[in-house]
Amino acid sequence: MADDVSTGTIDWLTPATRMPWPVQVPFRMRPNLEKLDAASPALLIRDELFDVYQRERAKVIAAHGDRAAVGDANEDVLEAIRGLAPSPPVGEGRGEGDGGVPVTVTPAHRTPSPPAPLPRGERGTDAALSLQEDFVILKATDGSLRTEFLSVCFPSRWDPREKLSLDFMAIHQPVADNAMLQAAGPNLMAMAFMKQPMLRHVWLIVPNPALDQHPENNAAWWREALADPAPLLPRLYFRIERQTTWPLPQFERAVFFIRLLMSPLLHVLRAAPGRAAELAASLRSMTPAIVAYRGMTDALPRVLAELDQLA
Repeated sequence: MADDVSTGTIDWLTPATRMPWPVQVPFRMRPNLEKLDAASPALLIRDELFDVYQRERAKVIAAHGDRAAVGDANEDVLEAIRGLAPSPPVGEGRGEGDGGVPVTVTPAHRTPSPPAPLPRGERGTDAALSLQEDFVILKATDGSLRTEFLSVCFPSRWDPREKLSLDFMAIHQPVADNAMLQAAGPNLMAMAFMKQPMLRHVWLIVPNPALDQHPENNAAWWREALADPAPLLPRLYFRIERQTTWPLPQFERAVFFIRLLMSPLLHVLRAAPGRAAELAASLRSMTPAIVAYRGMTDALPRVLAELDQLA
């Protein structure tokens, strides 16, 4: 199998040594949430790739504004989000400390930035360009939280336009083998979005390094990858969604942040011993429904055969 992984002119990839490794055996669709410090949660990441993310985000907003900003954003929440947006430390260029370290904030004591002098409809875009994260604002309605505004430029195989005004149960209805997620729904929403900031990581294997993985593109990318008989692993990418929750009870709302990190799959596998075997075991433990939900039904046999060669 070829050892080289060409990244070409792709400049938004995260070094493999900074990629989380949330792969579990056996694989199950479950919340896997961990608590963040309630007083000073590490909600965001600011690293040396900020300018690149901002450039790619602006491209998506310009080309697909109808799905990059969906709904009507609450002004108080947007102001609070802008107040979270970290600035590079003086003398350290674009990075924040050791690149990739989460930025901690203290919502109770942080003074938000003043609203940008923009028309009301453009303030969501202003907030989006101040972060490396996508974000979703949820509003408390009739005893549940429903999506009110989605600033999502880099979805992972889902369309933000289909999620507006939905609650947790409805959002996760299409997820394969979602019984554990649905059972945890009420308690999960109460804890993560009303009481306690929380963190989880979700991983995918994708055949294209694009940050924007809208579902209409992802299926075509897999078909193209599988049509080439060359080894698959050197052409695949490990994609992580770092998801954090931020309760804002004073506004009867909460925010869900999604930060993407992506690296060539072979680089990530070689960053620590045993990962190829662990990934193969996790993939083998997935039900056919989960494999199909992740778009890997046709690719799985080849992926597993090549992982076995590495293990």
